[in-house]
Amino acid sequence: MNRFTFSAALLAFSLTSPGHAKEQPMTFSHDGVKYTYTVRNISEDRRIISGTATPGTDFRLDVAKGLVTGYANGSVVSFRLKDVKVKTASASPASLVVAAR
Repeated sequence: MNRFTFSAALLAFSLTSPGHAKEQPMTFSHDGVKYTYTVRNISEDRRIISGTATPGTDFRLDVAKGLVTGYANGSVVSFRLKDVKVKTASASPASLVVAAR
């Protein structure tokens, strides 16, 4: 999965998840990869998404001021939050598309 799609998927799951007093690990699978991550709310407009992809590597995304920055699968990620678009298909769960650079 390209790094933008991966980051966007995590971002969408974290933005739709309710806030937790404690950081509870969340998981989902996509294309045979299991993602386990936590979302830490730093302030009202900033959150950190960090975790592990299995198989794969660790990742960390910093979401603040309309920007997403960080790393995933050994690559630097950086995109605007408004570039994340949710697409749904009747036969599959929601998927995300992010403009590639």
